[in-house]
Amino acid sequence: MKIILTAFLLLIFTACSTTYPAITQYRIAVDTHKSDTLQSVCTKSSLKISQAFVKSSLMSKKMKYVVGEYQEGAFNQSEWAEDPNKAITDVIVQSLQNAGIFETVTSYKSFSSSDYTLESSVADFTQHFTADEKSSVAKIDISFVLVDNATAQVVATKHIVKELPTKDANAKSGVEALNTLLQESLREMQAWLAKSCR
Repeated sequence: MKIILTAFLLLIFTACSTTYPAITQYRIAVDTHKSDTLQSVCTKSSLKISQAFVKSSLMSKKMKYVVGEYQEGAFNQSEWAEDPNKAITDVIVQSLQNAGIFETVTSYKSFSSSDYTLESSVADFTQHFTADEKSSVAKIDISFVLVDNATAQVVATKHIVKELPTKDANAKSGVEALNTLLQESLREMQAWLAKSCR
């Protein structure tokens, strides 16, 4: 009886002391400070940023990746610090608030009215590995639509597709490359918006 009791207690204490590998959280973070002076035709207009439309795999903290043509997985020990759809929307708002292209820029949470609305759709924001998983590239596929709120008509559209090889075939290098691509895409978006108002 004592042997059974000892074995039972040992099992309980072993289960309680099991350690699990730490999960590393990564942020979507880009430099949103004003860099180049853009000549804008929108300086007397206001803009509201809609929440980004994203595919379902970008609506959680799970960090997904693609292997080869068709295989998709999620990193076990790495995840996003916040949902990519929210984080991407936030950096779009910050970048445009700092760019000085519009008189005012507000997020979708604001109750204020605006002259224009910027909609964005993210089709890809993922690390893609080769079939042997020895190398990878980061890919971004993002579209922007500028809507005139007075007429509800689309004023202009912009589609940006970019990819960048990662330094290493791991999650950290993938995040670094994705942040670089997002920053480049935001600068391209700013230059497009600066000449898109009517």
